[in-house]
Amino acid sequence: MKKYTDTNTYYLSNFLSSDEVHYENLWLFYSRGDRFQLGDFFHDQKKVYSFLWEYGDADILMKIDEWKRAFRRNNIEILQESKFHSRNYLSSGQKVYLDCLETDFITSDEKFNDITAYDIGQRFVQIVTDEDISFEDFDLSFLELSDKVDTFKALIRILDINGICALILNGYHHRGELLKVCIVKNDEACLETAEILPLPIFENTYVAMPFNW
Repeated sequence: MKKYTDTNTYYLSNFLSSDEVHYENLWLFYSRGDRFQLGDFFHDQKKVYSFLWEYGDADILMKIDEWKRAFRRNNIEILQESKFHSRNYLSSGQKVYLDCLETDFITSDEKFNDITAYDIGQRFVQIVTDEDISFEDFDLSFLELSDKVDTFKALIRILDINGICALILNGYHHRGELLKVCIVKNDEACLETAEILPLPIFENTYVAMPFNW
């Protein structure tokens, strides 16, 4: 496992102007066999909102389609005691199911660490918050924007809200390593000891853009 800080803002400068970049990002490269806990990168107790989306399937009965949504389509069990949230959207006339599970880091790691950008990780993003943040505190109206870049920029700016600490995206290096990109406020201290991300490594990575329906 190897981690870097994107001190030169190679990634965020693709979406934000220099005076808009008030965030840092940690790049964590790992192999499928590595076991790690995202909570290790945060000093205080946090919780995680894990979002996954899927398109509706017009070829199956509507009731079954609505029941399957995103998590069940991908065999992700929703425990009775878990806090489950859902929203529906339309994209070019096609229904989009957005599911969200609100958990601590331990449960999040157990359920979602195996998700990668080689599979459903391209439709998966996590938001790390303080304990007192609820799902209703998220203003998700930006998900109705038609431009995918504008949607992503609005997602990044959700970090400006008090209590919202980090976005965690999925990606990979073209040599095969898996990648987590953790975007945080400048005052979050989870990036200590990380080396500076070299440009040649950055140029050979892929990071999935979340909510890109």
